[in-house]
Amino acid sequence: MSFTRRTVLKSGAAAGAALAMPAIARAQQTNLKVVWMGWPDNQVLPLFAEFEKRNPSIKLAVERMPFSQIFQALEVRLNARSGDPDIFIVDSPLTASYAARGHLMELDSLIDKSRFAPSAIEAASFQGKIYSAPFGSSMQVLYYNKGMFRAAGIEPPSADPAKRWTWEQVLEAGRKLARPADNIWGFSFEQQERPYQLLPLGQSLGGVALSPDGLKATGFIDGPAFVEAFGFMQKLYTEAKISPPGQFDTALTPELFGSGKCAMLLGGTFVADTFFNKFPNLEFGVAPHPYFAKGKPVTPTGAWHFGVNPRTTQKAAVNQFVTDMLSDDINALWFKLRPYVPTLNAVWTKEAKTFDTDMWRIVKHESQITAVPRPATPGFREYEDILRVTLRDLQAGGDVKAALSAAAQKIDREIAKYKG
Repeated sequence: MSFTRRTVLKSGAAAGAALAMPAIARAQQTNLKVVWMGWPDNQVLPLFAEFEKRNPSIKLAVERMPFSQIFQALEVRLNARSGDPDIFIVDSPLTASYAARGHLMELDSLIDKSRFAPSAIEAASFQGKIYSAPFGSSMQVLYYNKGMFRAAGIEPPSADPAKRWTWEQVLEAGRKLARPADNIWGFSFEQQERPYQLLPLGQSLGGVALSPDGLKATGFIDGPAFVEAFGFMQKLYTEAKISPPGQFDTALTPELFGSGKCAMLLGGTFVADTFFNKFPNLEFGVAPHPYFAKGKPVTPTGAWHFGVNPRTTQKAAVNQFVTDMLSDDINALWFKLRPYVPTLNAVWTKEAKTFDTDMWRIVKHESQITAVPRPATPGFREYEDILRVTLRDLQAGGDVKAALSAAAQKIDREIAKYKG
């Protein structure tokens, strides 16, 4: 083949076009960096595969991290104030903290509030705007051992929320069921030290866990309602001795119940799978969350949301991610993969057969009527850490008012940095 200036130019143009084509294709391909919880493959991969199937031009680079590492790792990444990651999992009570520090993009234009449980939207909001996308919630129910109740001649609690037991009834039944000398207990919290599970005690009596602006604990967490409520909690471990002391590992309390060493457990819906799979001979029932006779029913809620890094350079792609991941069918798929309490109203209709049980009927009622998320504050991590230590100490005895007042003062000092 002879080479002229014309053929050289022509071949050069063709080569340039050939090289340009992959570049154009690559330019049309969007990659999103996603940090997600380290759940098993079968609970995560199908979810993201469905999104990519719908959006072939968007590829997800998903980094999964264990619970023990994810919060610290996200702090480092987000504080670098780059666009990495584009999307990240958000523990719902941290929404306010991330939003206040400029780590979450406002999502009001992408989320129709009417599609979600009110408590989910409340947990996703900070200063009246939505900053995280509700993707799963939680709810606590009262599990009881039917055999232990029969043996003690006690009528078990009703599954009807209108007939729920009071805390006074739990204490009375617990005294008849417990044999502490034999390591047999009447009642236990699944999460004995966590504000998530224990704040509803004070809230049942009308207590408010933190100031409305999320920046003051004194006069709230040490107010009369919480002093009375946590005094009652303390009594379960000390004077009444119906609850096992020092069980701060949340994997151990379901084991106590499952093995027949605890007659009642206030725990999350997710521990039901543990009972079915690990203790197939366990005969148990479920009842609604207790409340104080002179108070009102309050239940804890909130779990995993996801958020958008406001510094992302892929705005169109992240908007598509939010829209698709909050669709009815992807939320139904997510529930089948990992059955958190749905935040999206449509899932309750789509999975109606699954929800036709005492537990899910209770949960549906509570999520719409009695659920209260943890307080919205930019200092939630500090608030929780200080209060967890105090709740541990209270279960061993001591002056409840003094301990709560000391905790409130520590919390105030820690979250003062978020003012202004």
